[in-house]
Amino acid sequence: MRRTLLVLSLLIAGVSTLAAQVRNIPDAPGRWKPWTFTAYPTTRTQLGARPADVKDLEAHLLRLSAIIKNIDGITNPIGFSVEVSGTLGMASEREPFPGEPGFKVGPLPAMFNFGAFPILEFGNGKRDDGGETALLLFSVNQVSLPLFFAYESRVPEFEKFDTDVVRQAPPEPDLFGLPRYGKEVIVIKKTDTPIAVAVTMAETLELVARSIDLRLADERDVVTRLQAGYDDRTDPAKRAKRMAEHKQIAATLKDPTYLETMTKVDAELARTAVELLPEINRVKAGVTAIEQELAAAKAKAAGLSAADKAAPACYASGGSGPSLARFRRAPESGCVPLVRPNWALFNPALPRSAPQLLTISHFERCLPANRPAAPNPGGCTANMRLLESIDKAALLAWLQ
Repeated sequence: MRRTLLVLSLLIAGVSTLAAQVRNIPDAPGRWKPWTFTAYPTTRTQLGARPADVKDLEAHLLRLSAIIKNIDGITNPIGFSVEVSGTLGMASEREPFPGEPGFKVGPLPAMFNFGAFPILEFGNGKRDDGGETALLLFSVNQVSLPLFFAYESRVPEFEKFDTDVVRQAPPEPDLFGLPRYGKEVIVIKKTDTPIAVAVTMAETLELVARSIDLRLADERDVVTRLQAGYDDRTDPAKRAKRMAEHKQIAATLKDPTYLETMTKVDAELARTAVELLPEINRVKAGVTAIEQELAAAKAKAAGLSAADKAAPACYASGGSGPSLARFRRAPESGCVPLVRPNWALFNPALPRSAPQLLTISHFERCLPANRPAAPNPGGCTANMRLLESIDKAALLAWLQ
């Protein structure tokens, strides 16, 4: 034990010594690392992006980089180095949602990363400006991102299938004069067109019926499997088939007790099969309740007036009872509007590479309430300086 404790003490001391030998150099001149841009062939094919489109998109991202580079304190970084990179955004293999342009005709999505890497000095005198830092993510032409960024925006009843319907984020104050959608995403656009549109009651009830139908299919499958287990253990023909198989196996074994053992096991399974019946009955009752819930959802949808069909829907979380009760007509106190991305925000007359929407995320961890003590000049310190000092007029002029 003494030897073990000694080894552990030496290891801890070594780690502590190594940590002490690495320190931030807050007054060291930094640099802007070389620009990188990635457009994978598969992504280009999925998006139908021509070489000229990709080249033009990269040029736009470089102009965004120049706006950031013009910020005082970031132009010539001290105590940190800047790394920026661009990427052609990914396309999905799913079918476009209603109103969403096809992936090969819509505006090209892109990502732009900003990283302020602190300059570190090691015990041997070597300096490095790599490692880890708190990145800022700039997303271009991705109207779905703000709506889906927060996990709590999801509608629990709709999680078993693809949908673009979410709960609207509550309003938040601007951050350094930059408008936010929810707590965690800054949204910058030229147009007054909102990034989200209301989902109608008719559309919502169709999704509710779909979610109930999927739940019903799952529960019916459980009943089928439980019933099959019960039948397998009690059906005389199936038991006889198993015993015949056991006899064939026993003839190949030297163990004289095998057949007797398996006979007892099979008899015990048959005897205890009755224990499955309460669970089978419980699940069957659940299936009946879900069938009634589905019928109620369809009846409610069929009974909507024209005005109700077109009315906006909302979601009231919490409570118990059938999920249908949580989907209501907006506005209602405690009921959060249901929305989907507003693809009408984009002007189809513009080139696909034109930046029409800019969102900034991953800054939440750098806000004063979340930021760790004693920050270095890079990381969150640089990120907050960027957001506070960036030329907002230049950003709007950059957008088309």
